[in-house]
Amino acid sequence: MDYVVWSKMFSVNVPYIDNQHKKLFTLMNDLYSVLKEPNAEGSIFQKLNDFLHYSELHFKDEEDILELIQFPQVKLKRHKRIHESIIEQEYKLNDQLAKGDESSLYNLEYFLNSWVIRHILVNDKEFQPYLVRYRLYKPEPLQESTFFAHV
Repeated sequence: MDYVVWSKMFSVNVPYIDNQHKKLFTLMNDLYSVLKEPNAEGSIFQKLNDFLHYSELHFKDEEDILELIQFPQVKLKRHKRIHESIIEQEYKLNDQLAKGDESSLYNLEYFLNSWVIRHILVNDKEFQPYLVRYRLYKPEPLQESTFFAHV
């Protein structure tokens, strides 16, 4: 069972970024699945490193796009600091796992959940208005609800 499932609520409506977010979900689900396996320390390190390296790549790409669309410098600096903090947390979790810290698995699971929810749904959504201005964002038209058709 997947730990986190992609849905439209996570979309920033930029296929390039959304595809990277989907890849992060896949890597996170892979990591979560080995967290539940007994004696999977080596697999956990490998999956965490895969996630860590891909998130570094994603953050760099995202920051490049934010510069391209002339995201305000103050907000860009804050967004970069958030990325740096996330990467720093990932390395700390990696160190905790290496030292055999008993709380490291719980901390890792909590981090994965909070990172996706907070960063994508809050921080990444902040730049959507700027994407509109540069035609990199194309919202999908609202569709009529089919709920009332079944009542």
